[in-house]
Amino acid sequence: MAHEWENGADDRPMHRASEDPEPPFHEGGDAKSAASFALPRPSRTLTALTTSALALPGIAGSARAETPIERASASSAFSYYKEDDLPSGKFAGAGNGSRERYEVFTGQLRFDVPLTERTDLGVDFLYEKMSGASPWFVQADSVTNEPVQVMSGATIEDQRFDLSLDVDFFMDRGKDTLSGGFSKENDYLSINFGLAAERNLNEKNTTVSAAGAFSYDWIDPTDADLFTTRPAHKKKWSVDLFAGLSQIFSRASTGQFTINYKHSDGYLSDPYKAIRGIGPGDPLLPDRRPGKKDQVSLLFRYRHHFESLNGSLHADYRFYADDWEMKSHTVDLAWYQDFLGLGWLTITPSVRWYSQSKAFFYDPLLPAGADPKTASSDYRLSPYGAISYRLKVEAEFVDLWNYDAPAWLQAVGVSDGFDLIASLSAERYLSDGSFGVVSVGNDEEAPALVRFSVFAFTLTGRF
Repeated sequence: MAHEWENGADDRPMHRASEDPEPPFHEGGDAKSAASFALPRPSRTLTALTTSALALPGIAGSARAETPIERASASSAFSYYKEDDLPSGKFAGAGNGSRERYEVFTGQLRFDVPLTERTDLGVDFLYEKMSGASPWFVQADSVTNEPVQVMSGATIEDQRFDLSLDVDFFMDRGKDTLSGGFSKENDYLSINFGLAAERNLNEKNTTVSAAGAFSYDWIDPTDADLFTTRPAHKKKWSVDLFAGLSQIFSRASTGQFTINYKHSDGYLSDPYKAIRGIGPGDPLLPDRRPGKKDQVSLLFRYRHHFESLNGSLHADYRFYADDWEMKSHTVDLAWYQDFLGLGWLTITPSVRWYSQSKAFFYDPLLPAGADPKTASSDYRLSPYGAISYRLKVEAEFVDLWNYDAPAWLQAVGVSDGFDLIASLSAERYLSDGSFGVVSVGNDEEAPALVRFSVFAFTLTGRF
């Protein structure tokens, strides 16, 4: 599932829920999607876990640039995310935090309004409330000497408010998009903006796209005066560049290739993580990551509609690499089935496989007496694999209610009919060292690898 960076080296400091490194494949994949979704924001991993469930209805099928919207629409989405408790065999035991991991409630609102014949406005608001315990550091078990996880207490609570705007300017052969927004948590503030462009070629069978985004983040960890491993105040910034090519091959098939480059600079460590040596007198050291990171990802998409089956296959492959020596592979398969040929009911089962290598400075436990310049025991930087599967049911009711809209409502895109789209989805995610390309030994496998479930409901109205 899980919006955006499909690797474990997430560069945001987090003690949050949904610390899973994998983002979802959003269905857009165009320059607008890059300018908006690829903006680095706090709790991006949390957003990644919930975005796939919260994705607004719509199936990518055409390589053509979008046309201006003619009707206003409003969408709402709600999800519940719950991580499995840490297994007792991987927990450091009583007095070392809580096994009960995060749960997250998320609500999202989206409004789209036509401003002129060639301009429209989109507004997104997202609210998240989370609570639970988070992995802190790893230590050796006193009996087995195996790595076990020390957790925080189950009293961590946080909430996030996220507001973003995007304005589309349409032309005869494409569109330009301006986007911006901010995100606020108890200990984190981020502002971001982006610019994107799309152009149609080859009788609108080919679309080229490009986008750029910038973000600046302020980090103020809680209880920095109580924990020597936490800094009082830090900053970081990121630049994100995107380019894509979409092609319509036939009436039934389309393809897409995109490339993403991201550079991050500043405080990229996690103030809520720490690392310890195996020596009995070794002190607890702060999470230490390089102050810069360069990331590149390549995404290949293929869509094919089988008319005889009233269904469509969506296939995605993503390769990721960064200068922290991490590499990852993601394969995502989904089948969109028009149920019984009704035209208004779609059932979508999907499955995803993910595998990543470790960061060069990852280690569950440091050698006795070691005090390296860079080191982290964060499981998101460890080598592992993951498998997730999801089932989504979506129903679309056209002209559910007819009415005569007054002139002032027609001016903002409200017409004489009301459409309703509703969807319900459930997802299960499993991670393990044995699921990756290369099986991981006990000395490298992170004891805090996460397993979780997500349930979501989405409701959209077109006016």
